[in-house]
Amino acid sequence: MTAKALTLALFAGVALLVIPYLPGLIGAGITYVVALPVVRRLDPSRRSRFAPLITMLGIFVVLVIPGVWLTVELLAQIPDAAQSLQHSTAIARLMALQLGDLNLGALLGQASSEIIAWSSRQTMTAISGAINATINLIIALFGAYYLLTSSDELWTHAKAALPFPAATSELLRTRFHHVTEAMLIGVVLTGAAQGTLVGATLAILGIQQPILWGAVTAVASLIPMFGSALVWFPAVLILVAQEQMVRAVVLMIIGILLISNIDNALRLAVYRRVSQVHPMVTLVGAFAGVHAFGLAGLLLGPLVLSYMLELLKIYRTDGALVLESPTP
Repeated sequence: MTAKALTLALFAGVALLVIPYLPGLIGAGITYVVALPVVRRLDPSRRSRFAPLITMLGIFVVLVIPGVWLTVELLAQIPDAAQSLQHSTAIARLMALQLGDLNLGALLGQASSEIIAWSSRQTMTAISGAINATINLIIALFGAYYLLTSSDELWTHAKAALPFPAATSELLRTRFHHVTEAMLIGVVLTGAAQGTLVGATLAILGIQQPILWGAVTAVASLIPMFGSALVWFPAVLILVAQEQMVRAVVLMIIGILLISNIDNALRLAVYRRVSQVHPMVTLVGAFAGVHAFGLAGLLLGPLVLSYMLELLKIYRTDGALVLESPTP
């Protein structure tokens, strides 16, 4: 086996080993872009390792504490919601309903049993996914820390390894920073606006836990097409099951006429004017990202797709994305 073939085989083996942790590696670059302005404010000379360490600890707290709180609260809501639906008058009527020879109550009971059995089977999958997400988060934070402490040196080596002219490599670096910052601004603004609107609507209607469901909406806003409807529409169904028809109708009207329309308007305004990214990119990128990376792909997918479009844009407008000619 030649040295070239051995090297290619080793690269292929390393790639297979790294694929499960690709979200963490990409997340390291994203976290670096987010943390860099903070580190520059704390330590303009960027000679100390203290500023990157404090920044990474701050990002860890900002991400983990709300995430743990949201997960615990959602898990606590499931038994209460199931018990409330079980004792609701509407569900009792459905269970007693007989359509000719069709016993609807028996079918609903069988369906609920199958759902419970399926949920129990998914427990290990959920635990495995949580462990994998935690590992990728640790990789992202540690990777961002090392990028912050030695980014110039690493970039010098990376730029030398890239098959592009030096000017093109610097242009790509600048544009990737811009795309990442813009996309993150769009995600944060859209999530905050949708979460606030849904939380305020639920609070006005007197529905319990409006802050929790507002936070869930902020996370759900990452999902294209559906977004806030994943929160307010199930709430409408629960209100109907509880025979709170007035509040259900009001929430339905507000959801269709106001919340969903603001959702669409925000996506157009934020992703096209702030992020300069077409909504179709976020849609395709999110679905492809979920397939490749899991839930983290809701953010990583549009970013990776945006990076590819930036490469094409440089090639189209500047004509600079060409391989350097080998020196004789």
